[in-house]
Amino acid sequence: MVFSKNVLWIIITSIIVIFLLFLIVPKNRMREAWLNFIFFQSLTWGAGVILAEYDLVKSTFRMFPKATTQNFFNDFIIFPVFSVLYYFLFPYHRNRYIQCIFVLGATIFISIYDFSVEKFTDMKRYIHWSVFNQFILALIFNLGSLWFTKWFFKKSKERNMVNYE
Repeated sequence: MVFSKNVLWIIITSIIVIFLLFLIVPKNRMREAWLNFIFFQSLTWGAGVILAEYDLVKSTFRMFPKATTQNFFNDFIIFPVFSVLYYFLFPYHRNRYIQCIFVLGATIFISIYDFSVEKFTDMKRYIHWSVFNQFILALIFNLGSLWFTKWFFKKSKERNMVNYE
């Protein structure tokens, strides 16, 4: 059986992110992971619709071509998983300098991944978009998702709605 490079990319990336999720996300904090994942999906859905409708990005290989013009795999699975990993690996108790390095490093990693998808597969093509635009979008979305999840669970703890035991 011969796989296209797109299917092979999806399989390898899926195996890696599933392994990382099991390795990094604690079982007693799954609610945080799910909230972060779903919140990030809502951000990527909105941005993806805008990027697709205004022909900034073209998804030439789509998992559900009749349902969406977006790259479902990256926008609804991989980038939200990156956000969950970002949330759990974030150095909360370190100084601001270390946190800034982490934020920039993680955002650069996401941008390199997105550029690799554009360069080595047929899943995405930049039309009026660039790696720099993706970097800025990833930076805003990751920080927004981090802050939202922290805020939500801080409020839940204040109201004794979350039990981590």
